Amino acid sequence: MIKDAQVLTKDTYGDKVIKLKDGRIAKLFRLKRIMSSALLWPYAKRFVRGAEILKKYNIPTVSVTDLFKVPSIKRDMVVYQPLKGRSLRDLIKENNKNVSKLILEFASFFANLHDKGIYFRAIHFNNVFITEKGKFGLIDISDLYYSFMPLIISKRVRNFKPIFHYKEDREALDFFSLDKFLDIYCKSSRLKSKRKKERFKQNVLKLHRKSI
Repeated sequence: MIKDAQVLTKDTYGDKVIKLKDGRIAKLFRLKRIMSSALLWPYAKRFVRGAEILKKYNIPTVSVTDLFKVPSIKRDMVVYQPLKGRSLRDLIKENNKNVSKLILEFASFFANLHDKGIYFRAIHFNNVFITEKGKFGLIDISDLYYSFMPLIISKRVRNFKPIFHYKEDREALDFFSLDKFLDIYCKSSRLKSKRKKERFKQNVLKLHRKSI
């Protein structure tokens, strides 16, 4: 399967992401710790489950075609069709003429994810895609979790951490106004009371200050 394929990402442990000859992507997962929840719930299966959850809500993402165990290298492998589009981070770097509008639209998308009970721990701007049809989608989804209830305020705030962790994403929000971003998030969310919205905003701003 991987003969004559192109390695896209690797680390000291070996290949991580491989582009196959037919255009599909193979992503390899290793067990990072001997005692880990991944023994019972492998990252590859989490990836597949993440895709299923997003498709349930008509949120664009990758299309998984195969799931394998690779005993010879002690890896699990997911094979999928990539999501066509561009990352929000790439569009920001290129100073795309629509980028300000896209960032503010992402605020509504982010709020809607949380209202649906979706908590994506890797939701930085390189994993947020704008598809060819102009819709927001998500990639690299092995760290995506789902509950039947909208996320509580503390989880909503915590989900800003991966965005603030990357300097270029944090600076993009600052440039296009984090306050405006949070206002649109609140207007789009199910946070009804003014007190809850204010508490949410203040906690996000506090997290932002800590990340600088």
